Amino acid sequence: MTRIKICGITSMEDALAASVAGADALGFNFSRSSPRAIAPDLARRIISKLPPLVTPAGVFVEHSPEEINDLCHYCGLQVAQLHAEAYTPAQAMAVTSAKVMRVFRPGPGFVIREVQDFSRLSGCNWFLFDAYNPGMAGGTGQRIESTTAMELFDGTRDFAWSLLAGGLRPDNVGEAVRQVRPWGVDTASGVEAAPGVKDHGLMAAFVRAVREADLMVSGG
Repeated sequence: MTRIKICGITSMEDALAASVAGADALGFNFSRSSPRAIAPDLARRIISKLPPLVTPAGVFVEHSPEEINDLCHYCGLQVAQLHAEAYTPAQAMAVTSAKVMRVFRPGPGFVIREVQDFSRLSGCNWFLFDAYNPGMAGGTGQRIESTTAMELFDGTRDFAWSLLAGGLRPDNVGEAVRQVRPWGVDTASGVEAAPGVKDHGLMAAFVRAVREADLMVSGG
């Protein structure tokens, strides 16, 4: 069954609606430059009210490992999503307060060996592949080209648990699941009424589309 992460949560109402819809994980963006940025105090309050088995993940772009550890402890985050190419294997290893998920954005010249080397050097086996856009760390609404996505997941499936992100919406996520067969999918802008404000109907439709695709893949 494909895991579902809904990112860019900024309110209690959206967090609970995503949980009711069936999301497996929720993302809280701590990047100070993001339109979906959330204050640590609010994130902590929301996370304290999440139902069991819904995993809270923190999205970090410009934070040091020390800051990430502090925020994970304070907010109750279980996953630290390192969303910048500048994060090195050593920095990933220095994040000890949560499970690390490293983000890669396959742009010009990208090779799967970069993921393999990062995993070998850091011990990290959890990745998220997002669409490449120079100057933007994520949440662009752009998709990874399907052939590239299939090559990424086929090339990393034997050593990593990976999520597909980038422009996924209720009307296209089913096709992505059937084609790419990722371990998980991630969406932010694809289920929003405005940046940082979720559309509850779109979140429910997104989850339904993934589950319907799972049934088709499994032959159910």
